Parts: sequence; structure tokens; C-alpha cells
Amino acid sequence: MPDKNKIEYFLFRSLVTLFNKIGLNRTRKLARLIGYLFYYLIPIRKSTVMSNLRKAFPEKSEKEIHNIARQNYIHMSITFAELMILPSLQDSDIRNEIVFDNRAHVESVIKNDKGTILLTGHFGNWEIIMSALAVNVHAVYNVLVKPQRNVYITEWLERTRNRGNAKVIPVGLSVKQIFSALKNGEVVGIAGDQRGPADAPRFRFFDVETALNTGAAAFALKTGCDILLLVAVRQPDFKYKIYADRMEYDALPGSYDEKLIAITQKYISFLESYVKKYPSQYFWMHKIWKY
Repeated sequence: MPDKNKIEYFLFRSLVTLFNKIGLNRTRKLARLIGYLFYYLIPIRKSTVMSNLRKAFPEKSEKEIHNIARQNYIHMSITFAELMILPSLQDSDIRNEIVFDNRAHVESVIKNDKGTILLTGHFGNWEIIMSALAVNVHAVYNVLVKPQRNVYITEWLERTRNRGNAKVIPVGLSVKQIFSALKNGEVVGIAGDQRGPADAPRFRFFDVETALNTGAAAFALKTGCDILLLVAVRQPDFKYKIYADRMEYDALPGSYDEKLIAITQKYISFLESYVKKYPSQYFWMHKIWKY
């Protein structure tokens, strides 16, 4: 019986080969068309996207919701296509695709030797952030990742994420490695908007309760590292602008558990502020409000 994972990986690598052959600009144009096709003909997770958008934007009409959903499929198609071509890009290509809103601020936080958690979410192009930083700001980078179902694709993704010799830390084997990295003044990238388990604390995202993990907040409180909130927003010319904000949490009142809640809420509120501005750039295919 054929190995499903190997078949998927063969198809995946075929797309990678095609995209690399035609180049970044043509890949984006083709991915835009693929996004249209998926929205209209192969509507994977479309019911989840529509449900999430209605919860997030109850004030919007059905026409507006459908328009955001269509643009979201296009955006996600372009994002995943960019991920496939990202490893073949030169450092100069990456620099050309990125603009920092305030590079000096980002650099000053990362280089303060306290250790830094780069806290982002599944918005814009979250994968390009670490590559952009690695070629612009010298530091030791680590990225926390959740393995995919397909082990072959997981291995490929790990190789793509090591630009600048960034170290990949798998979820589940991460606690010691993250503590060690932060204590050594290194940088750890985390996408913190994955839905937590049913018994996880609840937070307000678009004024709707959702379960989130508080791991990033716990690492910060226990190590005293900096937290740098980041998003990479796609611009009309397809390039990305990185916005960053250092979270102040030293003077938070309350108990340890109350501080965990406050830090995590600050993070998800930061992410929400950008999703409101650019709603089609969020990963609405995720069941963020499952419980």
C-alpha cells in the first residue's frame, strides 16, 4: 500500500521545484490564482474561516465577510508558496523583501544580552520573520515549532528554518532548551496564538473567550528576559513591513498566576490590533474558538 506521507511529500517537493524554477514574483502570481481556485472549487476549512470571521466581525455584512474570506485564501496561498521558495533565496533577497518599521528598536532589544522572546502569531508571513532578523541583526536564534503530521515535510521545514544557523526546538522537548537559550542571552521565536487545551486559561480575542497557552509568559517571568512582540504585514507590493513593540511587564501587579494572564492578554491584544487592520492576513483556518 502506498505511503500517504511519501506521496504528499512528493507533491509538496514538486511544487517547491516548480516555484523555484519560475522565481518569486511569478510564484506569487500563480499562488494568487491557486488561492482563488481553493476558495471557489476546493474550499478546505471554509466553514471554519466563515465562522471565525463572523465571530470576530459581527458588525460586518455577509458580503464583507465573504470578501475577507476570499482575500484570506489568496493571502494564505501566497504565504505558503513563499515558504516553499524561502530556502532558495539569498540573504540579499530576504533583505530586499523586508522593511522594518523601527529596526534600531528591534536591534537594541535583541542585543541587550538579557535573552529575548520574539512573540508573534499566525499572521502576515510569520515564517519570514526569523529569516529577516537572521540576515539583519546578528544574534543566536532559536525557533519553537510544532511538528507536522507528515514527518518528511517536518524535516524539510526544519531545514528551511535554520537560516543564520537558527536552532529548531520541537514542542514537547522544549522547556530545558528554551530556559538555557534565554539564560545565555539568545533569542527564541514563538508563535503564541495556537489554541490551548480545554483546561487552559481563557483570554479575550475579539471579545470572545479562547484558550491559550501561557508558556511564553512563564519563560519570561522565570528568566527576566525581554519580550518583543512582532508581526510581518504584507504590503500592496507583496513585500513585508515588520512592526515590533517591546512589552513592559516588570511592574505588573498581582500574583505570579495573575502576571501570566496579564502578559498573555497583552500579547493577544497586540496581535488582535493588527488583525483588525488587516483581517485577510490572519490564519482563520485554525479553530481558535473551539471551546
